[in-house]
Amino acid sequence: MDKLEVNVSFSYGERQILRDVAFSVRKGELLAVVGPNGAGKSTLLKCLVGILRPVGYVKLNGLELLSLKPKERAKYISYVPQSSFPEFAFTVEEFVELGTYATEGDVEGALRKVGTWERKNDLVTKLSGGEYQLVLIARALAQGSNVMLLDEPTSHLDINHALQIMNLLKDLKDEKILVSVMHDLNLALNYADRIIVLDNGQIQWSGKPSHLTPDILEEVYGVKAKIVDIEGLRIVVAVE
Repeated sequence: MDKLEVNVSFSYGERQILRDVAFSVRKGELLAVVGPNGAGKSTLLKCLVGILRPVGYVKLNGLELLSLKPKERAKYISYVPQSSFPEFAFTVEEFVELGTYATEGDVEGALRKVGTWERKNDLVTKLSGGEYQLVLIARALAQGSNVMLLDEPTSHLDINHALQIMNLLKDLKDEKILVSVMHDLNLALNYADRIIVLDNGQIQWSGKPSHLTPDILEEVYGVKAKIVDIEGLRIVVAVE
């Protein structure tokens, strides 16, 4: 079974952003990375995909990905950045084809998987935020990589599109290793198989969502909270 092993540190000059961030994740798991703003979450994903060059290693089944050239590395790992407004008026199909520059990817299959094949001739500049996020994921799927990294895939989405994205990731985890930075703790608690809590560039806690406690949240986020169970869902509630 595919396994990603990570141990990275990263600095901007003398300012250390990540310090000995080490974990592993297997296919069949959705690993959520949570933490306050400035914790180093997005930097971590950029290190894993090779946009930034960390100290340490990122290994897939023993293969050191950071030693590969970018085009070769793209065969193994893909990256879905935080959603931003598209700058060029590509059609949906053309936009997803950009993900196949390193591989002979399946554009139609990727679009069908996220439910947007019927929009293939529409311009990406005309899509809603939720639709565009689905197309970003389709572009990464078209790479055919073993690992998919996602940076806050539900940010700025309404609840309908957010749940659509999370259910899609739930389905994809049996095909790929998934690591997602998540802003919404409630989505992380109810969809992730494991959670890493990052703060000040270090892992402060990691484990199953059912083991996360309010004490950890207070220590990292600086707010009092409780975690309640409502009809099988775990919900974070702020406490005055």
